Amino acid sequence: MTENEVGNWLKEKALAALGPNSSMGEMEKAVDKAAMESRRIALELLVRQRVQRLPFDCPACHKPLNVTSHRRMRTVDTAFGTIAFERSYGFCAKCQDHAYPADTALGLQDRARSSPRIQEISALTALRAPAGQAEKDVYRLTGIALTASTIHREARRQGERALKLRDAEEELAQSLDGVAELAAKAVRLPSHTTMVIEIDTWNIRERDNWGKTLAFLKAGKDTERWHWVYTATVFRLDQRGTTQSGRPVIAERGYVATRRGIESFQRQLYAEALQRGLLAAETVLILADGAIWIWNIANDRFKGAIQRVDLHHVQEHLWKLANELHGQGTADARAWVQPYLRWLEKRKNGALDVINSLEQLRKNIKDFSRKEREAIAGEILYFNQHKGRMDYKAGKAAGQPVGSGAIESTCSQYQRRFKLTGQFWTLAGDEAFLALSTLHRNDRWARLFPHDDE
Repeated sequence: MTENEVGNWLKEKALAALGPNSSMGEMEKAVDKAAMESRRIALELLVRQRVQRLPFDCPACHKPLNVTSHRRMRTVDTAFGTIAFERSYGFCAKCQDHAYPADTALGLQDRARSSPRIQEISALTALRAPAGQAEKDVYRLTGIALTASTIHREARRQGERALKLRDAEEELAQSLDGVAELAAKAVRLPSHTTMVIEIDTWNIRERDNWGKTLAFLKAGKDTERWHWVYTATVFRLDQRGTTQSGRPVIAERGYVATRRGIESFQRQLYAEALQRGLLAAETVLILADGAIWIWNIANDRFKGAIQRVDLHHVQEHLWKLANELHGQGTADARAWVQPYLRWLEKRKNGALDVINSLEQLRKNIKDFSRKEREAIAGEILYFNQHKGRMDYKAGKAAGQPVGSGAIESTCSQYQRRFKLTGQFWTLAGDEAFLALSTLHRNDRWARLFPHDDE
């Protein structure tokens, strides 16, 4: 067909589906549907031509294959409909493995009926909403009829692929050569760069001990449905800014999220920081709440980094003590806590001033009940443990964050998808999907789908 013939054919097909009073939206859908078949035919032709031109070599070592069989048929569901093509199957004497060179060259996965574009659409859709909710929306937006089971299956498949990529990076983070390889991926950093790493956790609900809730409760056991997801975000200080309305934003940052535990999280975080320029950063700042495991990670993997306890978290400790001593939400509580809050933010050694004041307060033992004395003692212990992490005046002077808003936002972003009402996960399912979501957030989507590397 010539260009005019194709245009006329599409127009006639579209017009046949339209009424005299059709809206533009109806016209768009009609043209899209009419064009689908022509695109399917063109794609099938291109695929067959590509297969015919391919050398019959091993995809792994590129040595010629010994033919096992010719003209094996494969059908693939694509963005334009189902296509079919023939390809050969062979055995590699060097690798001792069978292969379809054409499948590898086309980017098709073993036993996957869906094309790369269908896999990508499924994965992106599932990142936004459960497959059951997305089925109709995909058809409305793309004209592609995908069942909920297809969306779920393909998204899970891509999650497993993302998990393998993440596991490979985690493995690299455990050797000197691997560290060098990860660090080589970082962009060239500006001089005097400060890297900020913020760490926190959130809970995800899994289908543990399903059907055993009553039995566990009667036995005094926890059903353990809620589990920690260890999460971090990594960015440079020069990547922070504000919108025209004054809202703080971070132009670019890295993400880490895992259910596998602290040790795996530590390796994943180190791998991500290396790829963001850790080794070239002049200053590294670790910002988090008072959890000891976080500071253990900082001491292990980020030696020499500035450690800072989230200011809001420290303020909450002081407010809690004020309410304990002077009554919940009273004017006396507010008046008592204000000097402590000012000392923390305005004085060079504000934490020491707080400790000294609380020590003096504790000496007036007759003025307080046992519960109040224990509260004072607890806060003295807390401030002594973290006093080296509370130089907020110096942090502000250097333009560094003193609060953990970035990681709180990060956790909230993940939870919007992973904590939907009535939603349960399995460890295998949520870990793969966390890896997929994190790969997407880190702007490394093209590692799964090279055709989108634009």
